[in-house]
Amino acid sequence: MTAEPVVLIPVPPLPSALEAEHALLGMVLFDNAVVKNLGEGVTADAFGEPYHARLWDMATRLIDRGRLAEPTALAERLREDPAFIQTGGLKFLADLVDKAPPSRHAADYAARINDAARRREIIRIAGEAAQAARDPEQEPFSVITETDAALSALMVAAAPDGHTLVDAKVAAGEVVAEMDHEAENGISPGIYCGLECVDGALMGLFPNELGVVAGRPSMGKSGLVRAIMMGAARKNPDLLFPFFCLEMDKRQMSRRNLSALSYELGSAIPYRSMKRGRDLTGEQRAELAAMGARVPSNFLLDETSQLTLDHVRRRLLALSKRGKIGAAAIDYLQIMDFTALLRMGVNMTTAIGMVTSGLKQLAKQLGIPVILLSQLSRKCEERDNKRPMLSDLRESGSIEQDASWVLFVYRDAYYLEREGPKKGTSHEDHALQIAGAYRDMEVIGAKSREGPIVTTHQRYIAECDVIENMGNGR
Repeated sequence: MTAEPVVLIPVPPLPSALEAEHALLGMVLFDNAVVKNLGEGVTADAFGEPYHARLWDMATRLIDRGRLAEPTALAERLREDPAFIQTGGLKFLADLVDKAPPSRHAADYAARINDAARRREIIRIAGEAAQAARDPEQEPFSVITETDAALSALMVAAAPDGHTLVDAKVAAGEVVAEMDHEAENGISPGIYCGLECVDGALMGLFPNELGVVAGRPSMGKSGLVRAIMMGAARKNPDLLFPFFCLEMDKRQMSRRNLSALSYELGSAIPYRSMKRGRDLTGEQRAELAAMGARVPSNFLLDETSQLTLDHVRRRLLALSKRGKIGAAAIDYLQIMDFTALLRMGVNMTTAIGMVTSGLKQLAKQLGIPVILLSQLSRKCEERDNKRPMLSDLRESGSIEQDASWVLFVYRDAYYLEREGPKKGTSHEDHALQIAGAYRDMEVIGAKSREGPIVTTHQRYIAECDVIENMGNGR
């Protein structure tokens, strides 16, 4: 029995624009000014023929340095290049100039080169996606997100002129219409949570923004963001509010939610006493069971043990299919998993920047506010005035740059308790200072792109993890 012959399906050649590459190279070697008048830029990577890519790179480097790029200048630098010899040496370069079309057509040839390059890139991305999809070790969602990211970057580069441009007059009219609608209907574009540090100082949480809440340990920053998300979820029951609680697990978060609700209703059961059920009375347990029904179901907890930018992206993209997201929070930046980024050879500062930039892009992609908690360096504790400054942010350059707003959480009582009375201050006066500051949480506005820099004071009931406005106290 003879085997059936194997039929080989020919692989079509990759898209190319060799004639356009010849033409554009010849134009530039004849008139170096053509490079600056192309309209759409061309890089060496866009050339399909590697030798042409080297010629273009060499020519544009000479032009950038103010040197003349012409056949003889290139030939002197290419004498050892095998392709230079194989193509005919200086004669090939001279022929490019002699046969070059009029320079007024340079933009058309540049567009053809870029078009072929983008088609090759599409084929490359599709090929890698197909190969990854066949790998059982690869998660389908990971393949989809990586392919989507690669295609999105290519889409931005390939977008026609004017694709992302908006008529400023039309945009201004839309903003005025939004303000009129808000004034007439009392509906704010921002999301409110009930706390003055957000609703008043920031005028709410706005879409497309990356906000940062930062502080030293024990300042209450996690409690503040939990209160913001919980309050926003209660005020906006039609929206979803995911909280990536890397710092605490769902049990710790739930105890704090229940404790805060118990404080509102008058029983004020400390969350630490909930760690063991036998430490609570039967009446308290019954009260907490009733409190559980009051926790908003649109406040969602993600307690993954290793949190990466990819995990956040995947969860939020999937969640956006279930319903509209109001805001997302991440607790906190410095304990996220940067392993994959560090393996790429970048340092920690660069990895932090890649994550904050990615979160900012994700906020814009989904049209939601993202709140990122961040740790502060120890520098602020070395000063007499320990109130944080932007320079105290760890890897502050990228965090400050990517954030639309930054709030610092500071409690003077924390340092008063640990440092003792200053020289000339009695123990009685020091005790009075602690008592006066004990419930005070300063929320320091350090940056706000679209508003004043405001510092507010919130009341902090630490034992119940409650943050409330000063006017709400009892």
